[in-house]
Order: sequence, then C-alpha cells, then structure tokens
Amino acid sequence: MAVKKLSRRRLLSDAGKVAAGAVIGAGILDVGLRPRALGAEKVPEWPWPYAKLDPDAVAERAYEAYYERGCMYGTFEGIVGELREKVGYPYTLIPTKMMTYGVGGVVGWSTLCGTLNGSSAAINLVTKDYDTIVNELMGWYTVTPMPIYKPQNPRVEIKTSSVSGSPICHVSVTKWCEAAGYKSMSPERKERCGRLAADVAAHAAELLNQLAAGAFAAAYTAPASVSECLACHGPDGTVGNTFGKMDCLMCHKPHG
Repeated sequence: MAVKKLSRRRLLSDAGKVAAGAVIGAGILDVGLRPRALGAEKVPEWPWPYAKLDPDAVAERAYEAYYERGCMYGTFEGIVGELREKVGYPYTLIPTKMMTYGVGGVVGWSTLCGTLNGSSAAINLVTKDYDTIVNELMGWYTVTPMPIYKPQNPRVEIKTSSVSGSPICHVSVTKWCEAAGYKSMSPERKERCGRLAADVAAHAAELLNQLAAGAFAAAYTAPASVSECLACHGPDGTVGNTFGKMDCLMCHKPHG
C-alpha cells in the first residue's frame, strides 16, 4: 500500500486546522452548557424582594430616565433601577426599556398617564397588595398639585403646577397647559412631564416603604360625584352602563 509523505509545512497546517476546530467546537459547547454549568439563575416567585428606597434618589433617576425614553419608562426605571442597585438579582434580569411603549399614554394615545402605568408595574412586581397601593397612588395623582419636584439640573425652568383631577394623560396635560400657558408639544410641557415622573415614582416609593414598615394607611377619598353617579350608572344602578373610580364630572355634566 502506498503511503503519502507529508511535508513538515502540511503537517503543521493540518494540525492547526484541527486545533482551531477544537476551539470553535469547545466555544459552541460552552455557550450551550454555560447556564447549566454555572447554575442558571431561576426567576423567583412573585412578589420579588423589596428594600427600602430613598424617594429622592428614585425621583432623580426617574427624571433623568424620562428624558431617555419617556414617562412610563421613567417611573419604572426610577423604582426598579434603584432596586437593581440595592437588591441586585432578580432585578438585574429586567430590561426596563420594555416600558417605553407607555410613552404619551401608550404610544401617544393619551390614555392612562405613563407615570402611573410605570409606577403601577413596579408596585405590582414587589407586593401582592398592589391594588391598595396603586389605588392610593392613582387617587393622590388626581388631587395633588404637580409638578412638585425640582431637579438638580433642570432642562427647562418652569413654575406652574396644576391639579389633573384625572389619571388620564390627555386631561392631565391639557389642565397643565391651560394653567401654564404653554402648548402641548413645547419644551416646557415636556419638562413638566419629566418632573411629574419624578413626583409619581417618588410617591410610589414612599407608599412601598410605608407598606414594608407596616405603616401604610390609605389617605385618598373619592369625590362624592363617583358614588352619586354610580348609584344610577354603576353595575347595581338602574342604568348600569358603566363602572370606575374616576371623578365623573371631569368629563360629564351633572344632571338631575
């Protein structure tokens, strides 16, 4: 049988190819097995652990995040970003930019204010009592003159605050624009919403801190118009064509 003679150069070349193939194969194998080898981090049961937050730090983070990706992302990142630093895992698993869709009341539809949407998502993540905390946050939002927060490095100077009377983005923005005298797409209105994100995220953190300390007590009381209108229009009323917790008279005229 004939035996081919291999030159030293050919031998070294073939050996190099084998070695390279082994490295690539090992890399692929490592990628496939790494989670198992390192012990893949299991997503913990809900709710996730909570650590007391500094509302001022939450506010500043929310304000800066607002200018990155809007109101819903701003409040969610304000709270979850602080938890990521204080608690670490599992908050390191969350891509907070997923909340960008809520900007402008959900991609500009001007429905639920993004600051409430993002804060509520964060609250829901850390407590099974989310309904009582979110209810308090929503009510507080509707009756509190805002913005309150004054950033360390404001993009624009503004002075006017307003009471929205509603958790709806459309109403909230319009009320402020009417009070401040700026248009809805002005830099001043944008600054207002950035500060609003700080206010709402900070108050959500305050409520969560109270809950964690066993000191939470609801303070919001719905306006009389809600119960009066729902007496007829609510599920148990003679009309029975609506339900909700918002102040009806923000949009509807009273009638006898």
